[in-house]
Amino acid sequence: MSVPKVSREELLSRVEALANKANNLGYDAIYLTKPTNIFYLTNVSIIPTERPFSVIIGPDRNLVAFSPYVEKDHLEYRNSLAGNVISQVYYYFDYPGEKHPMNIIKELIKKEIKPKAMLMDNLLGANPIWGYSGPNLSELLSKEGIPTGDVEGLIDEMRLFKSSEEIELIKESAYWASKAIENSIPLLEENRWDWEIAFEASRKTIYEMNGKYKPYMPLRGSIEPIVGFRGQVGEFSSYPHALVSERPLRKGDVLGIGSGPEIGGYFAELERTLIFGKNEKAATYFNKMLKLREEAFNLLAPGRKVSEIDGAVRKKAKEIGVDAFLKHHTGHGIGLEGHEPPLLDVGYDFELKPGIVITIEPGIYNKYGGFRHSDTVLITKSGFEMLTKYPDHQ
Repeated sequence: MSVPKVSREELLSRVEALANKANNLGYDAIYLTKPTNIFYLTNVSIIPTERPFSVIIGPDRNLVAFSPYVEKDHLEYRNSLAGNVISQVYYYFDYPGEKHPMNIIKELIKKEIKPKAMLMDNLLGANPIWGYSGPNLSELLSKEGIPTGDVEGLIDEMRLFKSSEEIELIKESAYWASKAIENSIPLLEENRWDWEIAFEASRKTIYEMNGKYKPYMPLRGSIEPIVGFRGQVGEFSSYPHALVSERPLRKGDVLGIGSGPEIGGYFAELERTLIFGKNEKAATYFNKMLKLREEAFNLLAPGRKVSEIDGAVRKKAKEIGVDAFLKHHTGHGIGLEGHEPPLLDVGYDFELKPGIVITIEPGIYNKYGGFRHSDTVLITKSGFEMLTKYPDHQ
């Protein structure tokens, strides 16, 4: 079997739904530059550079791409994998060129797309990365009598609620995340470096994935290590977002390990705190972390506000004497990106509803280490479904 992905039919239904939302606001076209937004509607991903790349939904609901010529062959291949959701592509040679791409796209929109009003996810008209500069496309269109507005909120709203196809992709990512951590455990040895273990476990897991999918092919990037410690070894585990470890493993270390490989462009998140050998003080805080986690899970249900969940976790932390060791909120949304709305935070006024996928990951961080499990959870009509499945204790 090939790597699963969102179907062409669902992609086209997303385009139709977004176009209808735009029409209701008085706009008949949509201009997209952000790679995640483009992928959400097309299953197409290219390497973003300083060269402008965009996809336009026209008044006829057809998708048109504006691309540098350097991406031509790859774009045609990716589009064919997605079922040719993009119906037409206009190419320019390179950036900045004799005529700036924003002036070219302005003329294309005016003469070929012919919108009355256009929503954009970036008023500049291009991702301002890798030294890009140029005229503001929104201003150029305004001079042509084409008003513009912001589409971002409409797409964010659609992405909040995961379809059955999206949920299956996240579940598949969750399955392989569990396998990857499982493959890591036998490799834990004193005096080994975390990156050694990560590379070996990732290699084994990717071989298994490659055997199933023939081959395993991420849709949005290259194959990279899919399980690791992110430097959270021993005293460095107390940094929630450590990057590299400065020493090999020692007995008694607290270790943070996580995985969530891309499947069809989507991600789950599975993280576990491990105690490598005996460490009674660390075990005390490990168990207190589990109490915070239990508090969050007890409150998960449709209709519950995320602010209430985070507030209850903070209250529990104070009750058990670890409130001084909190460094972040209880969790976040996940799907096409590692962090998405909603944020499980006391300051985020949002009510959980069926179809929303979130992580639960309250953590404790002090001189004894960092203690955080993370699981990916689907909110259902009756409560929630755990998408990641891995033991709490190892």
